[in-house]
Amino acid sequence: MIIQIKGDTNFTINIDPGVWIFDERRFTIEPSSLGMALRPFLINAEPKEGAHTALIHRRDGEKICLSYEEILHSYLCFAIDGKPLGEKQGGPALLYLRDQDHKSQPIDSIQTIEIVSS
Repeated sequence: MIIQIKGDTNFTINIDPGVWIFDERRFTIEPSSLGMALRPFLINAEPKEGAHTALIHRRDGEKICLSYEEILHSYLCFAIDGKPLGEKQGGPALLYLRDQDHKSQPIDSIQTIEIVSS
């Protein structure tokens, strides 16, 4: 499952959390969960000047609005017990905000992150 970063960006980025298990930038969230910062992927998409909002499009059609600053400092949980998250677990990844405790409710079932500028 792929998550796409698009919108008011110079590049559309497709990320596949399933391959992050081999990425040296991953980090341990809890003894059995792995995470990855979202910032490098957002930067690589090169948001246009004035980017202020990120719309998270979920599989069920719901859109969640976050500030660009909030999502820039967020991370994705992509594996539990060393296995990639499936659809039933809210995969391909769970989005946590910087100040959010790992045990609180993340944003799940993410299909697209749409960057919006003025």
